[in-house]
Amino acid sequence: MRETPLSCGLPIILVIVAIFCSGCLSRSQTPRFYNLSAMQKDQVLVKSESPAQNAVIGIGPVNLADYLETSQIVTRTSDNQVGKAEYDRWVGSFKDNFVNVLADNIGFLLPTERINLYPWRGNVFIDYQVTVDVVRCDGRLGEAAWLESRWSIFTGPGKKLVQTMRSSISEPVTGADYSDLVAAQSRALARLSQEIAAAIKRAGKN
Repeated sequence: MRETPLSCGLPIILVIVAIFCSGCLSRSQTPRFYNLSAMQKDQVLVKSESPAQNAVIGIGPVNLADYLETSQIVTRTSDNQVGKAEYDRWVGSFKDNFVNVLADNIGFLLPTERINLYPWRGNVFIDYQVTVDVVRCDGRLGEAAWLESRWSIFTGPGKKLVQTMRSSISEPVTGADYSDLVAAQSRALARLSQEIAAAIKRAGKN
């Protein structure tokens, strides 16, 4: 049977329509951006005088595991497998966001406004230096967020080691959305900040 011009062109038309529809779908999936948030005043329960109040604090170096050096939010799909969100991303550098929130939290907890981020000028006298190696910072939607790190505190110009610790923190993720995951990660970072601030306070008593 001889094909009509319409039947010959139908497959081409269908291909064009499919390409057009897929293009519309991809354009409709716009990226969503997130950032970690610092602690709020009502999260600090103790307002008593701190031996490290107004101390000069140096934050850094802070090192992240290589798999976290990405703009995409990382989730854990199994114990040995991670995934990267296609449309859910950090608004800027995740490392910069992490360091700045950590600094804000520690400054508020001690309390002090004299916070310096690594690298600072050579003529700045640092009372306490905090170094952090982030081993893990991810989570599962609807389950939990995990923050595992090794951190150390040094004091004085001679950088005397005061304490070295490993922290393993988990926070429940209250929903199935990435915003819920990021909120849980912010709470986990707040808990790490509290551990570090408490260690600096103890060092200030010695």
